[in-house]
Amino acid sequence: MLERLRGLILEGEYGPGERLIEEQLAEKLQVSRTPIRQALTRLEAEGLVEIFPNKGAMVCSFSIEDVRDIYDLRAVLEGYAARRAAERIGKEELERLGELAGEMEKIAERFSDHEEETRALVSLNNEFHNAVVVASRNKRLERLVRNTVQIPLVFKAFFWYGPYERMISNHYHRQIVGALASRDPERAEILMREHIYEGRDFVIGALQQDAR
Repeated sequence: MLERLRGLILEGEYGPGERLIEEQLAEKLQVSRTPIRQALTRLEAEGLVEIFPNKGAMVCSFSIEDVRDIYDLRAVLEGYAARRAAERIGKEELERLGELAGEMEKIAERFSDHEEETRALVSLNNEFHNAVVVASRNKRLERLVRNTVQIPLVFKAFFWYGPYERMISNHYHRQIVGALASRDPERAEILMREHIYEGRDFVIGALQQDAR
């Protein structure tokens, strides 16, 4: 339940500043309100949701400074995860990362609706990055990444991405997979950090444009 609700937020089903109404969520996810309430409390602890007395829950909004701080932290944590993963990742995990990179490259062939396509792309991208973190074999690092750097703005970035931005993102994914396959920790870390900083700059640009 918690994972499903977290996924709806991270994949853009519910955007920053949007209210999360327990009754509607319970109906959508086909559960009672009790697990919804518990999941919202957990997501508040993770920084994805704000809960206000007598008003209910709302997806967190982030300032440009928040985004910069979070992405800087994400670059450090996921860069370190990539470094560790280069020494520990298994064959099947590498193959799955390659499959995910390929699916992201061909995503436009599967959808005619841009919003639906973007949600699928965000889901694949999240799986790619999570897989690298898991391959680091560091449970504490997994918890840190999940609890401190996941923000519901990736959907906005991918929604605004044009062909050039997608090409750059896909290029980084392929390069990261190559560095992991070559067991090159330093290169894997550098590539992951550069990839995340590229995403940070685009998200900030999208927020600034949206504000105008």
